[in-house]
Amino acid sequence: MFTKKIIFFVMVLSVMTAVCFASAIPIVSNNRMTPTVKAVKKALPWVVSIGTTQQIIQVNDPFSLFFTDFFNQPRRVVTQFSPLGSGVIVDESGLVLTNYHVVRRASSIEVQLWDGTSFSADVVGYDVDSDLCLLKLQGEVPQLTAAEYARVDDLYLGETVIAIGNPFGLGQSVSTGVLSALNRSFQEGDVDFENLIQTDAAINPGNSGGPLVNLDGQLVGINQAIRADAQGICFAIPLSHIEPFLSFWLKPAHFSDAFLGIPTNAILQSADYSGVLLPAPIPNSPLAKAGLQEGDRIFAVNGNSVKNPIEFGHAIWKLKSGDTVMLSTNRGELTLTLEPQPDEMLIGTRLGISLAPLTDAMRSALGLRQNQEALIVSDVQEEPFGSIQGAQWKEVIRRGDILLQFAEQEYPTFSQIADSLRGSKAGEYRYMVFYSSAVKMPVEVARLQLN
Repeated sequence: MFTKKIIFFVMVLSVMTAVCFASAIPIVSNNRMTPTVKAVKKALPWVVSIGTTQQIIQVNDPFSLFFTDFFNQPRRVVTQFSPLGSGVIVDESGLVLTNYHVVRRASSIEVQLWDGTSFSADVVGYDVDSDLCLLKLQGEVPQLTAAEYARVDDLYLGETVIAIGNPFGLGQSVSTGVLSALNRSFQEGDVDFENLIQTDAAINPGNSGGPLVNLDGQLVGINQAIRADAQGICFAIPLSHIEPFLSFWLKPAHFSDAFLGIPTNAILQSADYSGVLLPAPIPNSPLAKAGLQEGDRIFAVNGNSVKNPIEFGHAIWKLKSGDTVMLSTNRGELTLTLEPQPDEMLIGTRLGISLAPLTDAMRSALGLRQNQEALIVSDVQEEPFGSIQGAQWKEVIRRGDILLQFAEQEYPTFSQIADSLRGSKAGEYRYMVFYSSAVKMPVEVARLQLN
């Protein structure tokens, strides 16, 4: 009898606990869990705030500064985050997409995740013409949640869209509107932006670089600007511009010395149904040695399907020389091993120029001694669509200029320049001095940005 009472008491206690626990969990009605709410919950983890850090001296009263100066006491230096805009995580390893105008004047870049975690970031590359910039988080980056993309052509006039970002430094803020128009033009200074998305979702200073999302929680654009003389006219960069930009930069050649065989300047395109179309592979590259040709299709990388150039880029950009990769193609399953880039190719990839050794005739014409070894600029590569960086040094360097110094090395050889670049990646800087054939004097480039 005593045992039955204990069992009854335990059952009653269990029921009461369950009731109390259930009452503590709020029940959200279907009326409140709208498609907009679901889309925002899905998108928030891959939206970031972008800013710069600055150090300020904390002063408590008008006499504190005098006191610390006079008595030689240390001042309290506080690091402060100053918001600049927003961004989108486009790869779980720590790549972030934003507007170039958000970071172009920042001496340092700080990225804050939605949970408040902060990382410093470096610029990988940017495109002035489309106002897009790719950042890479530094340090030990945890596995992040990356954006999910809509299809490039999956846009409907009048559909609900959501702008998420960091307006006026207020943190993750949400506004909704409709997709008002397509193929709009917008001018900012001397730059014309074409084929933009127009929306009436509120976009304010600080929203720039943040996502425009559809009701499926998919990225359809990057918020860019507002029309100052109107209300409810805002613009976003569509996926049709984002895809070629990421297609250009998400190649292993920009992040290591790996040589797969896709031309660095190539913009990949989607195949008709799924996968990507391969441009003409570089001769004697792993792709060419495997028998692949221009127009062949790649459907999967290491067993993971790739439906478009962005997904293909995500699958290959972290590869390094010596890595083995399996490709599913229209020619069957192929296994390739990435090779190191040859010296001249690595120089062309990172610097955007071609170099050649001086000839005797050149030495005589330039008044150099006959045994003087040096390299001359034989070509300056045009910047392709998707990577117009407007490097200032490219405005002065010309064919016929002589390389006098690169990094620490005077009159460097191909191998010395390549050794300096072997462990580099896009976005880093190098020091260079060249003799300009235009102004007939040495020109110093203190910050030569690598591609």
